[in-house]
Amino acid sequence: APAFASGGATAGKYTTIPIAKRRYYGRVQEAVHEFLLMGPAVIKGDLTDPVVQDFFDVTKTVVVQGKKKDINGVCNKKDGDCRAADIFDSRYNDMKTTMYLLGNAFRINQQKAPDNLPTVKAAKKFFKTMNLFERKVLKNPSSNDKAATALYAEALDQLDIYLDLVE
Repeated sequence: APAFASGGATAGKYTTIPIAKRRYYGRVQEAVHEFLLMGPAVIKGDLTDPVVQDFFDVTKTVVVQGKKKDINGVCNKKDGDCRAADIFDSRYNDMKTTMYLLGNAFRINQQKAPDNLPTVKAAKKFFKTMNLFERKVLKNPSSNDKAATALYAEALDQLDIYLDLVE
């Protein structure tokens, strides 16, 4: 199957399924790992646990590492500081982005809209449940929230379906 340029941040890069898997799979794996680490706290019903809170904290995860801004090893800034700042976001927001992009990589042709792909549909179903869970964690985290535990279990099942489709 021919590959097509995607535009945007990856303009000029041709994305095939194997390339997209290499590009996004590691970040999806890391997010899944951190999602699973929340399990014991959520099962106990403790949404105030740092592991749960950190998953949704927009200051905890480096999504883009700052690159040095020197030219051939020589800093040309007046203040002599050529380090660029890292860009942070929550692990969950990074998970949403990378799961969508990985799911979208399974398009066989450009005619089918990404939202019609089984992989993207599975990811969106997961996001819908996780957005409800995120609201419970950020708005009113309680120490014994059975509804949140049920949402987490539902999201876990939906994540399994997604992972089966992209593996």
